[in-house]
Amino acid sequence: MAHAQESSNLILVSTPLPGIRVCTLNRPTKRNALSQDLINQLLLQLKLASEDQDICSVIITGSGSFFSAGADIKEISQIDAEDAQQIRYLEDLCDGVRNVRKPVIVAVEGKALGGGFELALMADFIVATPAVEFGLPEVTIGLIPGAGGTQRLTSAVGKYRAMKMILLNEPLSGTEAGNLGLVSLLTDPGNALQGALDLATKLGSRSPSAIRSAKEAICRADELGQDELFERSLYYMALGTKDKAEGVAAFLEKRTPVWNSPKQSP
Repeated sequence: MAHAQESSNLILVSTPLPGIRVCTLNRPTKRNALSQDLINQLLLQLKLASEDQDICSVIITGSGSFFSAGADIKEISQIDAEDAQQIRYLEDLCDGVRNVRKPVIVAVEGKALGGGFELALMADFIVATPAVEFGLPEVTIGLIPGAGGTQRLTSAVGKYRAMKMILLNEPLSGTEAGNLGLVSLLTDPGNALQGALDLATKLGSRSPSAIRSAKEAICRADELGQDELFERSLYYMALGTKDKAEGVAAFLEKRTPVWNSPKQSP
């Protein structure tokens, strides 16, 4: 699948404090939707930060009023199952965040939806404000989460809350996520990034090798029960359905989708 190249500044990079690298998703007019170009630029910056011996922690945040609204629906409308498996953007995103050997912190203001919430779930710490909205609305356009959302969310909040969030599209507020242990730190509105910087500063005072080893051990324990490959196979199947085509078209046309009956689908 061909797609138009975007500008080179979809990820803004800064080092506001020694040892702390901040990567800011920078598509504010698109609510920081995760286009292929943005993902590729984010992965490059994560790789560079992981390899930089002077960097102790990485913070990912969003510009404007959204952390990220999720996948770029216009790009998704042009992707089928075969395209997705060839592009491997989901695998690359999951692997890229997982392979950062230093703590990854997300600072969330506004909303983190779909792939944006999945990106947050890939991190080691989530810092958010009480009014933040976390959600996985993929079923409303005939899809399912495809970047680990069903697996990581279930592990974090349990089967029944995950069912409500994914099947019924019932989002969580930052306060609710904090009560469920999903958010590492709740801050006042507008202070999520500062809270992430404070957290990163504390991490920077610890032994880098111990932090690295502890993170690896925790992630391994958490991932042994996950099956992202199974989830991804179902996501690829969903990309080829009539419901996906209808759901995405309805979203882009700003109308209510008309779903196929079970006998007609896919």
